[in-house]
Amino acid sequence: MYSSMVPPSTMMGQLQEKIDTVSNNMANMDQTGFRRRESSFSDLLFQQIDNQQYGPAEDGGRLTPEGLRRGSGAAVAQTALRMDQGELQSTGRNLDFAITQPGYLFEVETEVEAGETEIAYTRDGSFHLSEDQLDDGWNIVTSTGDFVLDADGDRIVVPGDTQTVNLAPDGTLQAVYDDDDEETEDIAELELTYANRPQVLEAIGNNNFQLPDLEELGLEGEEILEEPVAATDDLVMQQGLEGSNVDMGSEMTELMNAQRLYSMNARAMQNSDQMMQLINNVR
Repeated sequence: MYSSMVPPSTMMGQLQEKIDTVSNNMANMDQTGFRRRESSFSDLLFQQIDNQQYGPAEDGGRLTPEGLRRGSGAAVAQTALRMDQGELQSTGRNLDFAITQPGYLFEVETEVEAGETEIAYTRDGSFHLSEDQLDDGWNIVTSTGDFVLDADGDRIVVPGDTQTVNLAPDGTLQAVYDDDDEETEDIAELELTYANRPQVLEAIGNNNFQLPDLEELGLEGEEILEEPVAATDDLVMQQGLEGSNVDMGSEMTELMNAQRLYSMNARAMQNSDQMMQLINNVR
């Protein structure tokens, strides 16, 4: 491939990745607790081409540069996960919980294969009672069916005769047995985990994240996630949900800029191809 085609062809592939990232953000704008991603670029290798030196006499009075740099374009250096706060919305539903501070995550148990589960993390606080009733009650699950875990790492069980569920200011989930909220029972402590290094977390679908292979990265779990804390009233709002942190205006601007750059590089390839055609037709 001719060197004039290398930078634009490289850039077109990388810009397509940025367009895909922006499109994914826009597609999930209405997803509860969705965290947007942002692509950043870095330069690829370049060549320094120096002009031929003939001697002091010939160099005197030279107006042209001593050489030029011929680059290979740029590549996506990182697709960073942005944890800024999303908009809070009141729902009036007791099993809706909105995290009100950036960086915190609910801990859930998700099924990766038949009969195999693992710990995952999410900002989606739209909880429900499990469809299949247990002998002694119901499990609290996410909108995708993942089990919400308590401070002990166990599935939260709600007694079968519970009228509603309340979240106490100290993060304790309480089962309410009457309409006057007088007869209650503490059933679990809802907890949150703070992500120190959210960029390391891996997205596994359904708005969930998991820890990567820490041995491969040479990291400890404490470097990525802090010790869980209680979901107190300064961290969680009951009867509310957090929207995504995607701003449609900003994403549209990013998409338009990426499309213009893609079009410019496509035109550069077309011009280079036309020049090669002219050269080949010279007799």
